[in-house]
This record gives sequence, structure tokens and C-alpha cells, in this order.
Amino acid sequence: MASDGFLRFLSGLFGWVYFLAWSLSFYPQGILNWRRRSTSGTVVDFHFINIFARRIPRASRTSLAGGSLNPHGMIVRTTPGSLLPGRWAGSPPPPPRCQGSRLTWIVNIANHDILGTGFSAYFVSNVAFSYSSVVRAQYAARHHGLEPTVQFNDITFALHGVALSLITTSQYLFSSTWGFTPSAGNRPSRFILGVTAGCMVGVVFTYLLVAIAPGSDPLTDWVALDIVYAIGYVKVIITLVKYTPQMLFNFTNKSTEGWSILQILLDLTGGILSIGQQGIDSYLQHDWSGITGNPVKFALGNISMIYDGIFIFQHYVLYRDARPRGDAENERLLADEERRLD
Repeated sequence: MASDGFLRFLSGLFGWVYFLAWSLSFYPQGILNWRRRSTSGTVVDFHFINIFARRIPRASRTSLAGGSLNPHGMIVRTTPGSLLPGRWAGSPPPPPRCQGSRLTWIVNIANHDILGTGFSAYFVSNVAFSYSSVVRAQYAARHHGLEPTVQFNDITFALHGVALSLITTSQYLFSSTWGFTPSAGNRPSRFILGVTAGCMVGVVFTYLLVAIAPGSDPLTDWVALDIVYAIGYVKVIITLVKYTPQMLFNFTNKSTEGWSILQILLDLTGGILSIGQQGIDSYLQHDWSGITGNPVKFALGNISMIYDGIFIFQHYVLYRDARPRGDAENERLLADEERRLD
């Protein structure tokens, strides 16, 4: 049908536009800091933890126009666009082969939905899925013989995210090197450091489980694939908390001065188009399980859009008349730095 053809085109278009929007969203805050020669009005927490967790574009999906069916009746990826591997065409998916296994629903989040791991974790997991024959074989054993569909653009996107997040974070941690004036929030709060450390402990614990008692059956034993999964699980927690420090900082200071609203608008644009694409793909497949099958998973995948809405409300409604701070106000903020989330 002509309408289906248009929807396929629209799905692919949405995929590329939100990929571009999310890619561009890395730049505004760093550019704004550079122009102001200051990071005042913002905290490093958001950018620091972004190195470890941020929603990742579904660039590894394809639109139906670019997809094809493999022998298992599943749509596989050929070009960046819409659908994840593992979504069945015209029929519901079969029961998982690992029923009751370790947090199966989180494993599905890590591999089969719009939630993405952090940039560094995303890079590591993509490299493992692309180049580790052991991990690829274990993945195939758990997913009906299918191999992970990771392409080179997934890896380059992750590297791009890591690089930009590191650059922006360095503006806070090494502000004197950048020639910036000292500002409140230039070091990560104990809260964010604690969350990050906890996630790392979880990954190390999984590694020890695999190393101490290595298994041979990927369906029932702890294997190398579980380490890759563990690297992805950190996003579930961090996605819930990473926006909180900046949101509370804005609330405390009754201002969004210094916080780039453009990065939020780009992130929200990408999120809306991502959901739109998911809806189009579900309609074309007559399968809404990606949205209705696990509301918790869907909510986690889009929670950053709620925070985007809060930031927009703060910027354009609550604090729209807030004036730029002078030196005296910056000095007060420096004195109050310990009252963030520490």
C-alpha cells in the first residue's frame, strides 16, 4: 500500500533525524561554557555520569524498508533506522529460551529496546559483540541462533559520545587549564560518585562470578556474555538519577543561567522522534508489544524526556526572568557548593 510505503519512509527519516539530534546534543553545553569562560550555573555531575550512561539512539535498527527477514522470521538490520533484531514479523515472539534466568527482563532491556548503555559501556559492549567470537557464540546460544547485529557506526557513535563527554567534563575538573573562572559544582558530588562506584562494583562482581566458576552452557551458567550484559545494566539506575543534581541545582539557585537549554531541546526532539518511529514500526508490524508488553521497560527508556520537560519548564516558566549572576552571586554559590547532593 502507498500509505505503508510513506510510513516506512517516515520511519527511516525519523531514525536519521533523532540520530542527528542526539549527536548534536553533545555540543551546546561545552560551547556555551567556552563562550562564557565559565561553568557557573551548572554542575559536573550530569556530564561526568554521562560518560557512563546516556540513552543511545537506535541507530542499530532499521526501517522496515531496509529490513529483511532471516530464516527465523525475524527482521534483521541492514541500514540505520528503526527495528531492533529480535522483533518478529507478523507473529508474537516465542518464549525466551532462558525462562527464569538472571533478571531476564533487564537482559531484554539491555539488548532489545531503546534504552542504551553509557557511552563507555556502550563502546565496550559493541566491541565485544562485534569482535569477540566467544561472546557472539554465547549470544547466539541464548537467542535462537541469531548473532548480535552491531555495525561500525554503533562503535563510532559511542566513541563520539565518550570524546565529547570527556571534553565537557574536563571543563569542570580542569577549569583553570581552560582559563575558566572558578564555579560551584566543578567536582562530582558524593552522591554521583557513590552511584558510579556502586555500578562498577556490580560489574566487577559479575566478572568474579564468571571467573571463579566459569560455565560452559550459556543458557544456564554465568558466562562472558553476562559480563557484557552487566556493563549495560548500569544504565537502569543511572538513567533515573543523572539529571537530578542539575535539576536541584537550578531549583536551589532559582535560575538556569549557564545551563544550555539547546541540549535539552535536541534531546527531547530525539526522544519524541524515537517514540514516533517505534509507534510507526509497531503499526506496520501489527505488533505493539514493544510498547505495551513491558511498561516498566518503556518508562525507563523514556524517562529522560520527563526530565527534559522539567528543565524546559524551569527555563521558560519558573526562572525565565532570572538575571545573570554577578561576581558576588558566584562567590555565594562557591560557598554553598557543599549543599548540593553531598
